[in-house]
Amino acid sequence: LRISADLVITLKDVRVSVPVAIRRGDNANLICHYDMEGAELYSVKWYKGKREFFRYTPKEIPALKSFVVAGLSVERPLSNGSHLTLVAVEPAATGKYSCEVSADLPSFDTMIVSSEMEVVDVPVTKPLITGIKQFYRIGDVVLGNCTSYNSKPAANLTWLLDDKKINASQMMQYPIYKDQRSGLDTSTLGLFFHLSHHFLGRSKLKFSCIAVIYDVYEQRVDRWIEDERPKLMAASASPVGLNPVNYVHSIYDQSSAASSYHHHDSSDFDNQNSDAYMTQIQGN
Repeated sequence: LRISADLVITLKDVRVSVPVAIRRGDNANLICHYDMEGAELYSVKWYKGKREFFRYTPKEIPALKSFVVAGLSVERPLSNGSHLTLVAVEPAATGKYSCEVSADLPSFDTMIVSSEMEVVDVPVTKPLITGIKQFYRIGDVVLGNCTSYNSKPAANLTWLLDDKKINASQMMQYPIYKDQRSGLDTSTLGLFFHLSHHFLGRSKLKFSCIAVIYDVYEQRVDRWIEDERPKLMAASASPVGLNPVNYVHSIYDQSSAASSYHHHDSSDFDNQNSDAYMTQIQGN
């Protein structure tokens, strides 16, 4: 193959900007960047997968053309040779988007670049913390669940103690639960945290759960727990005296209390996860 010494590549710095993730119903702005190096532009074409859905050809009338592709609606007044707006995107718009740039005569150089976009269904409610009580003592184990319901994809969950991430060895990731009718996912992250020195010099601790989906969704819920000792001291000073209290000293003693720990809106989801969680705990 012989390449002429007169051959000059006229296209430069072709790249595409596509949202990695976007909420269902939002408009998506796609940008195709390119440097023609002084050459004339022949066309810019956009593809979803292998199907062309938009074309800009400046020397033709009309210069803008759009083609039917399921799930895509182009806002023509906001679209041109470099910018493209998709209106009110739906999950069907998830996929690979490619921009193909071609120079005019004499070179007809062509370059194509691609990027992926995912349309996200965000939860309609904040994550839910269950199983965590109000009062604990040093030596107790805090058992709880954080659940983020009905999203696509499933939310990533993280437990924090006083705004610091808890070690992964004290958390349990349940399998994602998929609703067969809606196709939406529910994620649950369990917590089994041993209270050792954490109450020293303080009366309250804050457990937090954060649910995140890409950069389009983030919600946080907090649950405060209190040291039981001040309550015991106050009760012992009363004329009536201290009422019997069923203290929990180890993770195995809490098995009777674990039923509340596995509370979910879906009874099927409860049955799926409760046995798996306790098996994991007792195996440690």
